[in-house]
Amino acid sequence: MKKITLLVTIIILSISCSSSNITASQWMSDDFKNESIDIMLIYANTEDQDLQIDFENETEDMLTQKGITSYKMHEVFPDVTYKEVRTQQEINTFIKDCQEKNISKILFASQKSVSIDTVATKSLHNYMNSLQPLNIDGPDQKNIEYDTEEVTTYIIEAAVYDIDKTKEDKPIATTTVTASNVKSLDQIKERLLKEIKILFKNKS
Repeated sequence: MKKITLLVTIIILSISCSSSNITASQWMSDDFKNESIDIMLIYANTEDQDLQIDFENETEDMLTQKGITSYKMHEVFPDVTYKEVRTQQEINTFIKDCQEKNISKILFASQKSVSIDTVATKSLHNYMNSLQPLNIDGPDQKNIEYDTEEVTTYIIEAAVYDIDKTKEDKPIATTTVTASNVKSLDQIKERLLKEIKILFKNKS
């Protein structure tokens, strides 16, 4: 039974893990569903300034089409540069600055994680050797080496915060994109923009 399980595991890994894959999920609170949004600050939290500007510009264009007045972080708060960790005092100051500009809704886009996994590849070598575990009296499987590759998986999230109402420091809506083996990071950006558009589809 263990050898059959090994066979199934190898086949699944070989088939599913070596091709490009992008999936998305969304969550919306009742506050987000039922509340109209007139003004939004867009903040792409990344150290890549070119990416930040491009993403904020494209998101602004999208939200403007939905009738939402959008502000871009790189224009409204150009002095707030990327940092991996911010103090609570810095966060409180940022919130106060937003409120002084009558901004209560903020769309944060950020990378949540990057992981690299070693998986079996789609190769004739792997498929031929994966049949061997069915032979109960066959040779020792410990000496078999399978062809592998590294798969990089990115998890990117866009989260909407209402700084006037969020008492538990939680977003009122999120859309999350998980991408593996992508050929270009632009694929992830374009998919995230698409999912943000879906998130706001009923806000016009």
